[in-house]
Amino acid sequence: MRREPRKGNCMARKKTRSRKSARANGASVQERMLDTVHQIWLAGLGAAARTRRGAPELLSELIAEGARVHADTRGAAEKAVRGALGEVQERINAHVDQVRGQAADSLASLEKLFQTRVHRALTQLGVPSAEEVEALSKRVDTLNANIDRLTRGRRPQARQRSHAGRKASAAAAQTA
Repeated sequence: MRREPRKGNCMARKKTRSRKSARANGASVQERMLDTVHQIWLAGLGAAARTRRGAPELLSELIAEGARVHADTRGAAEKAVRGALGEVQERINAHVDQVRGQAADSLASLEKLFQTRVHRALTQLGVPSAEEVEALSKRVDTLNANIDRLTRGRRPQARQRSHAGRKASAAAAQTA
């Protein structure tokens, strides 16, 4: 048994009306979609017809446009690659300089450590240092200079004695 809506029941009527309008709206949405698809189809047919009529001109225009786009994008790509390579090269150079500095510092520390240990070993063996050898060399030079000066002052006296000794030996030879 089905109940019929009462005249006073508004909601039942609204529901039936909205169902009918939904069906009508659904049909209109479908019609609009079919109309849009049909327009796209017609646009495609028009483009194909134009292409047949002006194909050589269109082809040359497309080639020219493609060449221009290719040149623009290629130049931009090369510029981007050069920029990236420049940045990478700068980073590498900075890192190499940093490593060189660290290596130089390490080498200087190693050299200082080596010199300290060699000096300590030579000192324990009693080997004089370079400064001590230089000081001794200067003292020897000074002593040699003093000896030369003293021998120059005594040489004339030694000659006189030897000359006097010659006179005495000559006189002794004459008496004999």
